[in-house]
Amino acid sequence: MLAPTWEKLAVNHQGWGPTKGFKFAEVNCLIEGDVCNDNGVTGYPSLQLFYDGAKVQDYKGSRSLEDLSEFVRTKADELSNKGDQNEGNSDINALGQVIVLDSKSYEGSLNNGQPWLVEYYAPWCGHCKALAPIYEELAKALKGKVNVAKVDCPANEAVCRSQKVRGYPTIKLHQHGQATEFSKQRTLESLSSFALGATAPSIKRITLGDLQEIKKSPDVAFIYVYDEYTSRDVSAVIEKQSQVFYEQVSIHSASDPVIARQLALSKLPALVVLKDERQYEFSGSLSDAHAVQSWIELVRTPLVPLITNSNSAVVLNAPGWVILGLFDPTKSSTAAARHALVEAAHAYKKQTSSHERLLINNRAVRFGMLDATKWSNYVKKVLNVELLNLPVIMAVNSQDEAYFPHGSDGRRVALDEEALLQYITDMETGALTEQSMLSYPEKVFRHISGNIWAVFGFVGNHPFASIMLGASLMYAVYRKLESSGPELRPESVAKAD
Repeated sequence: MLAPTWEKLAVNHQGWGPTKGFKFAEVNCLIEGDVCNDNGVTGYPSLQLFYDGAKVQDYKGSRSLEDLSEFVRTKADELSNKGDQNEGNSDINALGQVIVLDSKSYEGSLNNGQPWLVEYYAPWCGHCKALAPIYEELAKALKGKVNVAKVDCPANEAVCRSQKVRGYPTIKLHQHGQATEFSKQRTLESLSSFALGATAPSIKRITLGDLQEIKKSPDVAFIYVYDEYTSRDVSAVIEKQSQVFYEQVSIHSASDPVIARQLALSKLPALVVLKDERQYEFSGSLSDAHAVQSWIELVRTPLVPLITNSNSAVVLNAPGWVILGLFDPTKSSTAAARHALVEAAHAYKKQTSSHERLLINNRAVRFGMLDATKWSNYVKKVLNVELLNLPVIMAVNSQDEAYFPHGSDGRRVALDEEALLQYITDMETGALTEQSMLSYPEKVFRHISGNIWAVFGFVGNHPFASIMLGASLMYAVYRKLESSGPELRPESVAKAD
């Protein structure tokens, strides 16, 4: 019989009426037959969910207390969030138009707590001109949902400099003090999907099987674990973070006590991050949104990041050396090699923190890993590594276009923590010979083009001096020809004879 379970369910959630607007009720269909007929009740007992005066769903799941409690929690969060989203949005992009921001209006507008999609552009930029009609359509499509704006960077240099705009157009989504850059194809569909994705929580519920896969992944993952007694306010804070860090981090949720035990959590709710084969738990109050957001910002960057199109410039092109793991995810040897790289990174960080290691040109080495099958051209043509030889770990310096392909013994570095730390030591002490990423023809071309551009640069910067220098050179040549001319003329030679 359902009656004892239903009563227990209602008692367990008796405080949800005033706090979450979620209430429990019963209808005796023998007495209120019209009500049951109007709502399609064909059997007893039937469980139906209503929201805002209308039926939302017939419950078809198990009638166990655990499954019913999970259903109640999920729907309460979902519908409560839906209500929150429908409030106060009338002033967001009310006209469906692109808003022009400048240095005076920029900061005040973006700090109003609403989502803003901002294009940083230059009037002379061809790509910006091509985007303009799409961007206008986008503003119409996002009416009432996301503010759409643009900033003229040449006219507002300080604004664009603060956002580290390096090319035009640059498009960023701003929300709750965070900015996420758009990096996909600039179509109406992709831009709209990108903008709308941050307007609602994106927390993914996981199972025990999902947790095992997350632990194997090199990606950073946040996991929020709660139970039926967790306050709605806490869940709202975590949901907000999934919007704040949209497309920057993955936030998962679970209410399974087995997952809580797997993560060794002593109390719930809890928020943990899994990264670099380690687990870290937030120790503050989960109801403090500012503290939670600051912690996520602090720990979201991995010690050994997986390089993607969006972070390759930060990881590879920054000054200094990177210990780079080149992996093929399909190979069984990859897991052990990745583990060795991560453990070496942890050991190196600990030693540099205690000043036990040297630095190379006053910079610590960094770490990263690359799916070599996706970056095959770079791996084969720049680093001279064949995919059949993977996994391989080597040090690269993209800014200086150099790398260390081998250890001090002239062979590839062994894939274990001790060998990797020795490899770094040999780099620090100058025991290794670096190799250029450029081929000989590329070096020659680079040298010649560099000299040519140096000449053009001098002429452009010193036009008057260049004219005087050129005139002096021409006069000197003329005088030289004039002084040696008679000796070279055939008729002069003939007369001499």
